[in-house]
Amino acid sequence: MNLTAYKLFRIAASALILLAVIHLMGHLSSLNAKPNNGTEYTMKELMDNYKMNVGGSMRSQTQLMNGFSLAFSAMAMAMGALGLVVPVQRRTAIVYAASLAVLTAISLQYWFIAPTSFLAVAALLFAGAAYFEK
Repeated sequence: MNLTAYKLFRIAASALILLAVIHLMGHLSSLNAKPNNGTEYTMKELMDNYKMNVGGSMRSQTQLMNGFSLAFSAMAMAMGALGLVVPVQRRTAIVYAASLAVLTAISLQYWFIAPTSFLAVAALLFAGAAYFEK
């Protein structure tokens, strides 16, 4: 096992855990956010109270958004934790790098700089681990 690949792989996994913790903290801190003006109040009321049929269950936009936000934190935590316990192998690093590259591309289109940066750094670190692990 290449020591450089090992370190890059473990640092990348740790970055995913850090992303999960920071994202979860942001999610939890925003749960009680108050609207700043009438437009935000109207939007929040609609997001919280307007329910639509989604696969046979009535859900609001807030419920869907909260669910996806928590799922993102859980996914990042699981990928990071797994990355700390699996043996460092080139093919595992490639799968991590490729999946994180896809998430980075999605993030560039739909999110903001914080998650995009973490995802891009982790993808590059896993790619580096794949490169050094022959």
